Amino acid sequence: MSNLPSFTVNPKKTFLGIDKNRSYCFTLERRLLELYISHFKLEGGKLQEDIIFVTDEGSFPATIRLIVQDKSKPRKDIFYRPWKNRDVINIGWKNKDQTVKMMSENLKISINLIERGLRNNRQNVGFEHLGENRFYVTFPKIRI
Repeated sequence: MSNLPSFTVNPKKTFLGIDKNRSYCFTLERRLLELYISHFKLEGGKLQEDIIFVTDEGSFPATIRLIVQDKSKPRKDIFYRPWKNRDVINIGWKNKDQTVKMMSENLKISINLIERGLRNNRQNVGFEHLGENRFYVTFPKIRI
């Protein structure tokens, strides 16, 4: 079984859990969608899978989910929604206390910038697929 392509995320409010829902998640780039759906066998009866983030500090739990946005459950029927049906992959760690703590400790610069209303132009997070359900996570700083 081959490894999936690596990707980098620039953490924003939702990734860092600073949004109103304290989400701790992000949406995978569209270009990777089909590869990740196929690898994790995400479909109608199985929309999520547990994954592991591996760092120098240890292993941390997370979840990868397929979100089907087909307007089948609109919040309000009185508004016309011009959205197209689409699938997205969401990777998150809400309610995974160890993972929330690990991300927060490694992304202090990003959190500080965003809490002050500034753009995070200092830190990214790299995800490298190690096989099966494991991802090596790195926290490179951006040079300005």
